[in-house]
Amino acid sequence: MKATYLQTFSLLLSVVSTEAFARSEGRRLPFPTMAGHALTTGIATPATTSSSLSASIATSDPDIPSKINLPRWKELPPRAQSVALMGIGMSLHFGGYEFIRNACLSLFTSAEYGFTSAAAFPLANGLVSPFSVLLLYLYGKQLDQVGPRGALYRSTVASMVFIAVAAASLQAFRVLAAPKACSQALIGLVFLFQNSYQYLLYSQHWSFVTSVLTPEEGSRWISRLAGIMSITSSLLGQTAALMLPFTGLIGLLAATCVTLVGTLLCADKAYAVASQHGFDPTQSSQKKKKKEKETTSQPNEKVHQNKFVEAYHLFKRVPTLGALFVETVSFQTLSNILNVAFVQALKVQIPNDVLRSAYSSRLFSISNFLAAAFQFLILPAIKFEPKTVWRFMPLVPFAACLTLALQSQCSLALLGAAFGVIKLLDYSLRNVVYVTAYQTLDYESRYVGKEIVSVLGSRLGKSGVSLVLSGLTGFGLTGLPQLIQFSLASCGVWQASSWCLSKLVPTRAEAQAIFEERREVENAAPAVESKNVVDKLKNAGSEQGANGTKTADDLVTSAQAKKDD
Repeated sequence: MKATYLQTFSLLLSVVSTEAFARSEGRRLPFPTMAGHALTTGIATPATTSSSLSASIATSDPDIPSKINLPRWKELPPRAQSVALMGIGMSLHFGGYEFIRNACLSLFTSAEYGFTSAAAFPLANGLVSPFSVLLLYLYGKQLDQVGPRGALYRSTVASMVFIAVAAASLQAFRVLAAPKACSQALIGLVFLFQNSYQYLLYSQHWSFVTSVLTPEEGSRWISRLAGIMSITSSLLGQTAALMLPFTGLIGLLAATCVTLVGTLLCADKAYAVASQHGFDPTQSSQKKKKKEKETTSQPNEKVHQNKFVEAYHLFKRVPTLGALFVETVSFQTLSNILNVAFVQALKVQIPNDVLRSAYSSRLFSISNFLAAAFQFLILPAIKFEPKTVWRFMPLVPFAACLTLALQSQCSLALLGAAFGVIKLLDYSLRNVVYVTAYQTLDYESRYVGKEIVSVLGSRLGKSGVSLVLSGLTGFGLTGLPQLIQFSLASCGVWQASSWCLSKLVPTRAEAQAIFEERREVENAAPAVESKNVVDKLKNAGSEQGANGTKTADDLVTSAQAKKDD
């Protein structure tokens, strides 16, 4: 079953990647009707036997395979390969996140190992933001030292090591019958990590994708990649419920390391393909560092500058980042309020840890499945403008929260449905327009600003409202009716921030024009640099020629020969 799933998954990515790059040039691949259906669905039909599939289909685009039987990996364009690899890595990361999220939530609320106080969950969420700042600082140091590829590699390895050590330690505490305070402290630390590492890794994945794709390609690719991630998360979410009776919560936590291994290999291979074919985003980082060394007499000044000062100047220079930060904080505030309400009702109505984890697994699995259907069936069929999406998207959760407010007594199913609507909207629509907003921004905004917004902004929204709710718990103001009222107010704040952001986001046509202009400037830079080198050699050669040494023509010829080599 696992092999069949992997084959289907690879086939789907290959078909999507080939067709998407063909569509980016304004064409569709000329598949025959029955064979095209088989290629898309992976289901054999009488018209798609091995003999009929061997018939080649010619294309005029040199970047698209000239002969297509089944989508073959080596026949895909390099950019399609790199994006597909990063998509597989992201999918495994999100799938594994279902393991750690469900296990951590149940362990945190466990009467045997976790916390029983109603104020514990909001307080822990309040501490997520400082923990995220620490991770961001460490990420910034790694980005300066080894660039985007090395930073992603090291952060993924560190995540695997942390989760493995935490799972082994929890198992040791259980076997040795350690005091409950030991398990509580470790579970609290794992909870903080679980709420931060996901954004740290997937933001780096998306930064690579948005750096490689054009806005036109991104409008077709990003929704498909998000759909594949939703399918993977849904499948592994269902798998988590089946694994629990055999692995337990600690085993489910450790299973996250297995998916991270696949994420590590696929993401690093994506960078390797990009580096081999000359579109590695790391090259922008190297050019940036080289420019800094040439424009300052103290090359290390930038490295030792305070990271908070760097972030301040970056957000001051790029207003879109500030608008994205405020929108992210307001959305996560709304999401966390509904999350607290859902967890509160879940703990009361389902006291068993395993059953509670299975219930939450099914909820997230259904949300991911619906998100995948939305991303594959609806988004590709319409040409939506990000401006319009940002302006009207908040109306959907407002309707859900208003429905909750009109109920005399909220059931767990109704709360779960409202929380599921928020997650569905986040996974399917918001995640797409959020990622595309970075495509027209510069390298620093994509790799530094995006991490600040994704990690710190999302965690600040969660932490801020959690601290407020934790303080209000002592006054008895965090019951379900009050939480629903808070959610309605948060919907209004999110609507205002989204509307302001929509004024700064370019249209699809404007984004494509900005991207093409930036690419022309980047492509022209090496030619200008080469010309400057040749001019310097000519000047130096003329001076040496007067002294009877090599002439300018000899020096230029020698330099060009070295360049060719």
